[in-house]
Amino acid sequence: MFADFGVINFWTYLIGATLIVLAPGPETMFVIKTSISSGIKRGFAAIFSILLSDVILVFLAWCGLATVISSSPALFNAIQYAGAAYLFYLGLQTICDVFKPAVEACEERKVNADGRRIIGRGMLVTLLNPKTLLFYISFFAQFINVHAEDSWVAFIILAAVMFAITLLYFGFLAFCGSYLISRLKGNRRLSAIGNALVGTFFIGFSARLASATS
Repeated sequence: MFADFGVINFWTYLIGATLIVLAPGPETMFVIKTSISSGIKRGFAAIFSILLSDVILVFLAWCGLATVISSSPALFNAIQYAGAAYLFYLGLQTICDVFKPAVEACEERKVNADGRRIIGRGMLVTLLNPKTLLFYISFFAQFINVHAEDSWVAFIILAAVMFAITLLYFGFLAFCGSYLISRLKGNRRLSAIGNALVGTFFIGFSARLASATS
């Protein structure tokens, strides 16, 4: 399927891409956190930020810049450490929200619910995750016949499939998060437990990224 457009082993790619999207990661937790704290609309703003970042990474892979980055240990490690630091910051900030007075926490959530702020944060979470970069080099590129006459079409097809899977799954998570916020309204204890868990996950992902550079 799509072999005439330079796509190799499409069904294998579809299965692999689905499993990769379903695997828990920083982007998953970011969508859940945003949906729970700010509602369904902001949850989809978080999803948009991830898809926008993926567009940039696909373009970098097509231009060959992604390979250049991965082949430079210093640059790759710099991105990895920056990503670990940013995830740690998000995790610490989320946990700190647990100990803030209800009024102060509410006001901060309103500030953080700004659409542009969410998109900026989501893009940082994705673009500073070197595993996402490696995906477009080590996995994504394996299913493209670079010798095809219009290999760029294969990039578009595979990227569109990845975007569709991401939108469906993360959209489901956003709806679940929105449902949770409707159930947790007024329950300070459960909200605090949720924030603590999400923050712990962010810090855990941060530790994994940092340890991978050593």
